[in-house]
Amino acid sequence: MLVHGMCFFICYNCVLLIIIEYYLIFINMVKKRNLTSNIIDPEPYILPSKNDEMRNFVNKFKVDMMEHIVSNIKFAIENKLSIVEVFQFKNSSFIVTINEKEFETNLSHIIQYYKDNQIYELCPKVEQLLEILKRNINEKENPEDSGPDSTT
Repeated sequence: MLVHGMCFFICYNCVLLIIIEYYLIFINMVKKRNLTSNIIDPEPYILPSKNDEMRNFVNKFKVDMMEHIVSNIKFAIENKLSIVEVFQFKNSSFIVTINEKEFETNLSHIIQYYKDNQIYELCPKVEQLLEILKRNINEKENPEDSGPDSTT
């Protein structure tokens, strides 16, 4: 019986840590929104909430949804946001977000889909964002190379 109680205690603590982490992320989002109150957020993309409707919707509007993701990631990069809202479910309070750490992965999947389906006209925008992300990562990893005191 003691073992079960300890497992519950450990799981309860894990849940509390997760809740606290999400709360801190939320507070950060609110702070960033207050700092950038003059920035106009992109319109939410409303998705059907029922599974069958969702499947049909995604099949029908997949490229449009990908373009929306690319635009929102671009908005996040330009405004130095660490998280961006991309989708909202109809008649629900659930919102789909993408964390800054996942921008590159999402863009890579999108560009691969574009190439596989020969939608080449949409590739340059994604390639440009991937380059910006790589440049930002390099600047974060090597801040002395990009600072005002750097000598080249």
